[in-house]
Amino acid sequence: MKMFRMLAASMLSAALCLGFTACSDDDENENGEGGGSTVTVVKPSEVFKGGLPKSAAGMSISQNKEGLVTSIIGEDGEKAVFEYFFAETKADATKDRAKITVTDDEGDVTELNLQLNSNGYVEYCNSIDHAGTSDASEFTWEMKYDADGHLIEMRRSEGSGELTKITYKDGDAVKTSTSYMGGGDMNGDGVLDGNDEREDGAIIDYTTGEIATPIDNKGCLMMFDELLDVDMDEMIYAYYGGMLGKATKHLPLAMRDADDTSVELSNYKWTLNSDGYPTQLLIKDEGDEKKYTFTW
Repeated sequence: MKMFRMLAASMLSAALCLGFTACSDDDENENGEGGGSTVTVVKPSEVFKGGLPKSAAGMSISQNKEGLVTSIIGEDGEKAVFEYFFAETKADATKDRAKITVTDDEGDVTELNLQLNSNGYVEYCNSIDHAGTSDASEFTWEMKYDADGHLIEMRRSEGSGELTKITYKDGDAVKTSTSYMGGGDMNGDGVLDGNDEREDGAIIDYTTGEIATPIDNKGCLMMFDELLDVDMDEMIYAYYGGMLGKATKHLPLAMRDADDTSVELSNYKWTLNSDGYPTQLLIKDEGDEKKYTFTW
């Protein structure tokens, strides 16, 4: 009987030890001290469902064997180089997960140090203009997305601050607005105070009098500056890297002034290939015309 009690105690002790070990492993994972990678890596294929364009609006896009964008070179010689830092623990997720270094045709460098959410989209960026020089200056970007992965809010600290909002309906960006804070008597009341704010806005159309059926955005293009009146600057490279949310369901066809919707600011004419992917875009804007091409 004494031998049986000793054997039972030994088995209970082993079971308790195993139990505590399992709990300890769980705690390590929760605290970011084990369990391998816990953060979703960047996946351009989740944004560009039919594959990235080889070139877009004059930019040549290169990828590695994993499908990650490694560099983008603009027709003016500007080059964006991508670096990725994969998280091994949850604690690592608060660090910069990617970096884009942009060098313009005159050698001026801008660094975009990106923190990503669980979908691999930028949620915070520390940007350094004129990086590596005595004129270097920093500002931040903060992004928010809806449940479908669309970028809906972008806050920039540059200057006195900007807040851009994008309104979606049925998968399409139908309205954009940007508020500019400070920087003088922006509201025209003759007083410099906290009420000085100016807002610009645009309405985006996906049908016109000539085109009654929206055009599917099969190439998943998002030309924020040109088509949505959203000032992206160097951050546009993050979109083509698959790190700025998902595209509109359809291709924009026109943009109107949000304050006076009868005023058309610009209209867009797309040329598609036999598979429905855009090969050319013609933008008509107040008498001017600009042409952009795309290859797949």
